[in-house]
Amino acid sequence: MRYINKIAEALIVLLFTAIVIAGTLQVFNRFVLNISLSWSEEFQKFAFIWLVFISIPVAYNRAAHLRVDTFLGLFPAAVQRALRWIIDLMWVGLGLSLIVYTSRLMQVTQHQLSPGLGISMAAVYAGMVVGGLYLVLCVGAAMLARIKAGHAS
Repeated sequence: MRYINKIAEALIVLLFTAIVIAGTLQVFNRFVLNISLSWSEEFQKFAFIWLVFISIPVAYNRAAHLRVDTFLGLFPAAVQRALRWIIDLMWVGLGLSLIVYTSRLMQVTQHQLSPGLGISMAAVYAGMVVGGLYLVLCVGAAMLARIKAGHAS
């Protein structure tokens, strides 16, 4: 998983950099050269979709998602462990939902081309499937690590 995480983090940096460069080019071309790039806004939107859905599992790995630890701390240790398992199962449910329902959407849109870039909309939505799969892998690895550690915390 360590290598997959590093690849995902590198992809996030690459996507964010590409979004910034495309936006900067668009502003420069529009206000300095007085011409508009036909593809830049669409590229930024599509790259942002990929960036968001790849970032969800990275944030999970870093425990960076918003949560209310104070609420969890009100319960005894056994209840806290059970709630952590329930929360992780909900994360798996989210990941599986992304995979299943976005795959259906990709089948419908596979022949639809984006107007600015001319790429299949299925390729755009594939970022949601990749992010869902990566999320399931991350949560599964965390759950396995918990089991191997010999406790259900």
